[in-house]
Amino acid sequence: MIRKLAYIFLMALILAACADKGAGGTFALNGAWVLEKMEYAYDQYEERYDAEDNTSLRIYDDSCYYQCRIMAAPSGKMVTPYGWEQYTLVDRGQRNYLYLQGDNTQPLTVLDDSTIVIQETGCKYTWKLYNGFDDEKVEEIKNIIKFDQNNDNEAAHRYVFSYAERKLLTTTHVLSYVLVAILLVALFFLNYVYRMYQKKKRVEQQLHLLEQEREAIPEPVRKAMSSVEEDFLQSDFYRSLRQKISRGEALSRTDWKTLDEQLQHVYPRFNSSLLTLCSMSQVELQVCQLLKLGCSPSEIASALCKETSSISSIRSRLFKKVFGQKGSSKDWDEFIRTL
Repeated sequence: MIRKLAYIFLMALILAACADKGAGGTFALNGAWVLEKMEYAYDQYEERYDAEDNTSLRIYDDSCYYQCRIMAAPSGKMVTPYGWEQYTLVDRGQRNYLYLQGDNTQPLTVLDDSTIVIQETGCKYTWKLYNGFDDEKVEEIKNIIKFDQNNDNEAAHRYVFSYAERKLLTTTHVLSYVLVAILLVALFFLNYVYRMYQKKKRVEQQLHLLEQEREAIPEPVRKAMSSVEEDFLQSDFYRSLRQKISRGEALSRTDWKTLDEQLQHVYPRFNSSLLTLCSMSQVELQVCQLLKLGCSPSEIASALCKETSSISSIRSRLFKKVFGQKGSSKDWDEFIRTL
């Protein structure tokens, strides 16, 4: 009977110890803590601090803490570093710990997950977990404390930091980049507009020169050119070419080569005038050559093995390339007849 009672008593002690451990749970100091109040035992005096105005701050990681004074400043927060030191926590159960800080051993009590009390000789320090700093700001304060302690100058330093200012600075940088990008786009656009203007002036000058050259052609030369054109239109090659086109046959390489040679003879300035006005692909030049011969869009499409809509697009596109403005395919046809 006595053995049974002893066994039950021992099991009760084990269960009570496990319950104490479970109630305490695993506690870590990691994070930022601000000093909420100091209580002096000898005269029952209590001094409280405002986390947003003026108090001490400790930032704990797994084995070190960093301490400083934080005060409100017009542009953010002012930090006066106190240094950093190693620490160790020894769990005594019931949410009570031994707090080892350098050569000092002090009791630490966890009131709740956001409040701790560290007791020193004749004084209790109550610290509250502080969520007013994000991870970036916490790292900045730690770096300030490390830098200050590593500095050979022993005088106290104060540092003003402001997340709002950094955010504003970042925003300013972004806006600067955006403004530079807008400026570059504007410069490219102005350069494009200027080049288009220069191109338009150049085309206008070239068209004016072509018009002057046509007007300056002497009458005998004009009659000779007309005679050469009539002979070409009566030639066997032209008749054969027109028959192929009217039957919807595609022109061969030999046909195109001969046509190019004949046009050089009948209209010697035609190709060079077109290529001076704008750059052209071979297909675009061939469309213009067949237009010069009076072929219809459907006939040109058959000769080039393309859709009639493609031929219309080519003609309107060429008009825009040369004149810098929208125009119909018929507008381009009228221009080709003047060359």
